[in-house]
Amino acid sequence: MTENKVRFVYPRLQLAYLLQFAIWGSWCVALGGYLSGKMSGPHIGALYMAIPWGAIIAPMFIGPIADRYFSAQKVLGLLHLIGGAALVACGVICVQAETQAAGGAVVVPFASLMVLMLLSGLCFMPSIPLINTVVFKHIPDSASAPRVFIFGTVGWIMVNLVVEILAGGAASPNFFFIGGGCGIFLGLYSFTLPDTPPKGAVAGAKKDVFGLGALAMFKSPTFTLFVLCAFMVSIFGSNYFFPSVVAYLSEFGYPAPVALTTLNQFSELIFMALLPFCVARFGLKWVLVIGMSAWAVRYFIFPLPGFQFALIGLLFHGMAYAFLYVAAYMFADRVAPAHLKASVQSLLAFLLLGIGQVLSGYLFGYQIDRNAPAITKTVVIQEGKAAKGLPAWNVPEMETSGWRYLDLAKSVKYLRGDKNIFNFGEHLGSYTKVDGSLDLDKVPDTWESGGVSYTKAELKATLDKIGARVTRDDYLRAQRHNWKGFFIPAAVFSLFWVFVFIAFGKEPVAAPAEPARK
Repeated sequence: MTENKVRFVYPRLQLAYLLQFAIWGSWCVALGGYLSGKMSGPHIGALYMAIPWGAIIAPMFIGPIADRYFSAQKVLGLLHLIGGAALVACGVICVQAETQAAGGAVVVPFASLMVLMLLSGLCFMPSIPLINTVVFKHIPDSASAPRVFIFGTVGWIMVNLVVEILAGGAASPNFFFIGGGCGIFLGLYSFTLPDTPPKGAVAGAKKDVFGLGALAMFKSPTFTLFVLCAFMVSIFGSNYFFPSVVAYLSEFGYPAPVALTTLNQFSELIFMALLPFCVARFGLKWVLVIGMSAWAVRYFIFPLPGFQFALIGLLFHGMAYAFLYVAAYMFADRVAPAHLKASVQSLLAFLLLGIGQVLSGYLFGYQIDRNAPAITKTVVIQEGKAAKGLPAWNVPEMETSGWRYLDLAKSVKYLRGDKNIFNFGEHLGSYTKVDGSLDLDKVPDTWESGGVSYTKAELKATLDKIGARVTRDDYLRAQRHNWKGFFIPAAVFSLFWVFVFIAFGKEPVAAPAEPARK
């Protein structure tokens, strides 16, 4: 904080914070849906480890450099220019993969994408404490920080609506270009932010990037149990959920899946506002119990059939995030003595956002492949031909139903005058019997749907893998992951640690004040 007045400080910092989290939000939910069927589950999980690896590796190098030698806003600008360029390059790789597929099955190369995503993560994670440094340096007091920080959530919501409505959602890699563009713009904009000079090296001081100084806190059973339970639940937290959510919504045929995920952030705004009241009313222990339980409950809810359960599961995110992650930082701050507060926070971030999320990415990859769909591509019946993506099977009545307006991208085009945008074109739903099953005899010998040409023979060979009589429900179910097998083990695991914390955890007691140094 500073007494020097900077003109328009709040709007300038709010725009920076909006862009900061628009970068992360641009790809975080869309990437898993886009790569589903184009890359193996373990490889998708590895890509989602880029951010936590950045949280683990980058503090060893970036933080000390910024603290000692360069102004924070200049390092922030450089990091975002590099990270933004890496995201744009990711988009180029995906576009090239689609071009090379030429209508066949798209396979996105893992190695090059992994290198670029890791570079992006190494640049992005240290940028968060740097932008926080700029914010706290130039606002009047720390109590005013939420006026800036709330724009991070706004940025996440806005960018996902843009990705869904204007950029093809998870069906297109355009989200990489949007995120990269935000990164490059923020990189340039950062050089215009108020100057935040380095503190310089302090003689004899050592930067505790991993919070090792906080290891002394493990002498306290209360602190030890809290860290253990919070860490265990975080393993099936955000980095297990985000890679899966768009694929889950898409496979059930729910409309505008990327836009739907913004319900996570809308609920986050509500529960962040409720958090201080709940802490005062129930205590930090029980707030943490609610947060841990929210992860388990939403994972029990998601496999239930029905759009309403998907909506409820998404709305649980605010409670799950604020009452676990934010409450955990509050718990740690309360029990840590003054000289260990920074180290305790570093340790908690290292465990929850670093190690915990790396394990999340690994478990996502294992679980998503273990519960893979029965069929995702057509059966190859002619040597030398490539498998193709499966044709759509829509409900014809949806062309005129009011529910169609939930597809935000198409709704915007409709309002702009494209009255045929809700026309499904050719799809399997046009060739059904009275009982709802597919009538292959009605399908032309050579048939085109969605720009892809199919023969009746390859469609028959593909459908025979599903059953002799195939309805739309059978067809869609065969293309879904086993979401019950994916979500329920995570729910049971989280619930076990909830019970442990209920049974043995205690309300944190504030650390005694330390005597003033003379």
